[in-house]
Amino acid sequence: MIDPNKVYHVYPVKDLEEHYLECVYPVIGHPYCPCRCKAKFIQEGEALIVLHSSFDGREGLEWVKEILK
Repeated sequence: MIDPNKVYHVYPVKDLEEHYLECVYPVIGHPYCPCRCKAKFIQEGEALIVLHSSFDGREGLEWVKEILK
């Protein structure tokens, strides 16, 4: 069972849309985030990190910059 006090959202600021920063904790199964960005979960010890994708596609630009280095 995940402790809701140990859930951390990482999300882009100044994005095209607001991100939903609350998780849903079903009785059975893993919590989920209903944000439209299709956030991913990363388990770090007892903490759960909710990694939100941007709505403006900035990850793609960062990926291209890394390739060009």
